[in-house]
Amino acid sequence: MIQKSVFVVCSLLACCASIPDRAEAGIFDWFNTLTPKAQRAKDTLQDFDELVEKALKEYEVPGIAIGIVVDGQVILAKGYGFRDLEKKKAVTADTIFPIGSLTKAMTCFVAGTLVDEGAMKWDELVLDLLPDFRLYDTYAYQHMTMRDLLTHRSGMPRHDFMWYNSDLTRSELFRRLRYLEPASEFRERYHYNNLMYFTAGYAMEEITGKSWETLVSERIFKPLGMKNSYFTLADMQKSSDYSFPYLQKDDQLVRMGFRDFTLVGPAVSINSSVNDLNRWVEMLLNHGVYKETSLINGSTLQEMFSPQVVVSGTPEHKEAFLSTYGLGWGVLSYRGHYSVSHDGGPDGFTTVISLLPNEGIGVVVLGNKNLSTLPRFISLEAIDRILELAPLNWYAEGLDTYLKAKESLKALKSKEDLSRKKNTVPSHALEDYAGEYEHPGYGTIAIEFEDGQLKSTYNKIRSTLDHWHYDVFTVSKESEDLIFSRVGTKLTFRTNYNGDIDELIVPFEAGVDDIVFKKKASGQFAAASYLKKFAGLYEIYGITVEIALRDQGLIAIIPGQPIFELIPNVENEFNVKSKTGYTVRFVMSEGAVQEVLLVQPYGAFTAKPKR
Repeated sequence: MIQKSVFVVCSLLACCASIPDRAEAGIFDWFNTLTPKAQRAKDTLQDFDELVEKALKEYEVPGIAIGIVVDGQVILAKGYGFRDLEKKKAVTADTIFPIGSLTKAMTCFVAGTLVDEGAMKWDELVLDLLPDFRLYDTYAYQHMTMRDLLTHRSGMPRHDFMWYNSDLTRSELFRRLRYLEPASEFRERYHYNNLMYFTAGYAMEEITGKSWETLVSERIFKPLGMKNSYFTLADMQKSSDYSFPYLQKDDQLVRMGFRDFTLVGPAVSINSSVNDLNRWVEMLLNHGVYKETSLINGSTLQEMFSPQVVVSGTPEHKEAFLSTYGLGWGVLSYRGHYSVSHDGGPDGFTTVISLLPNEGIGVVVLGNKNLSTLPRFISLEAIDRILELAPLNWYAEGLDTYLKAKESLKALKSKEDLSRKKNTVPSHALEDYAGEYEHPGYGTIAIEFEDGQLKSTYNKIRSTLDHWHYDVFTVSKESEDLIFSRVGTKLTFRTNYNGDIDELIVPFEAGVDDIVFKKKASGQFAAASYLKKFAGLYEIYGITVEIALRDQGLIAIIPGQPIFELIPNVENEFNVKSKTGYTVRFVMSEGAVQEVLLVQPYGAFTAKPKR
């Protein structure tokens, strides 16, 4: 997962690559069969090893693998540094790395093969393929096409935290999409989104009756001989040569835990090596043909490489004035050259593939540090050398950016306390905040009072909450390292009209309003055995109101009005769903209802049981 701004920078960056396996590369070198163009490109990289080794130290990256293809031939396939820093195990050209969003291009490629076969169309409605497809924006889901899903123009922001580290099934995740708010109107602008790629893969499974993994294996891995590429961490870790993930933390490199992305596989889940990915790149640069076998129509591939939507924002470098997105690829002009690229950023890794199709050049860079800038700047250094352009010293510029970012982060932390309101206290005792809070799309956050502190658990990630000011708490510690740490995130508790803690507000998605989680009633107050004592007929001003038990919950039936659902709040009290400030409070005596108080923002009314 990577922020949009990071992706734009990466899109400036690189080339692409295509490599036979290690044995084949050795045969090429032995017979010296490089074409004049490939040999000239290789000559421009005479001191490249020295630059990379120096970069690993100064950018503080454990290891990196690089593959470069020119004119259909491998001129570099090599590992540098360590895949396992603790045991000093070296990176090789066969070392497997999680490649993150480089997966998207493969998902689009499979879609392209289905287009070639007539099984689907780029502009086919998603509803025609997935009749149960729903989004928050009715117009959007009714008009969404496969092209919209794959070009990030759905209007949906990332909403990544709702699935990150979740144990949902794919069908459960699909059903939750309808509860996620958009950030803009449908097709109004570019919003990078992993969930829409997940949906595209889900649709292709429906079309073919095969899993997305099977489709990628049959249409990419097997025909290219990519025997070192996997969909799950478990399969990757059966290999003897895979990289561990690392993170810069407190000025030290620490090993992160692996993060499983199988749930949203079509967006981010593939694991591969430089040698395997170079076969992929070689085929792409050869118009979809590999060893005289066509895997996709050249015209379909060109559609994937063509701009579909403008990536908004100010150009981040003078060498690339306009950034666009195709189908699974970023598309732009780099120093006057047509460039097609993508980057990836799964937890603990940063990856880049970039193609210069007109020049037949490709670069693959796989690194094992969380959100590192090194892969993109190493890519640019290689491209400039191969194209024999005037040097821009990307290495130095990237290092300067990296060091300034480190200092900026420290300064930000030191200034954060300035916004804090000093000497305030929570409005309730800490144990009153404990409970489960629900959102139909994001699921459940559990808040517990433990050892004098509040602790939160969301998608199996546990956090310690410190009081910040008033009813605002800040994440001070996390149970594990995340791609984007949530330490410092502010959680706000909100009370209802009765002064009870009712909601938890979390800024999970910058593109929309903060996500509001509603507090669930204690389990005992939602049990049917507890609720049935409130069922019956009640009279208010001559009107009979029925309180009934239906679908394991209470409802209120009032003549001439819609049916109201009653949500348990505290003992003997219910909130009226969709009616802010409306509660129903049962006054009990010896286990029987004596009267019902209907509390509204402008007053309270009493109803008596009909005997």
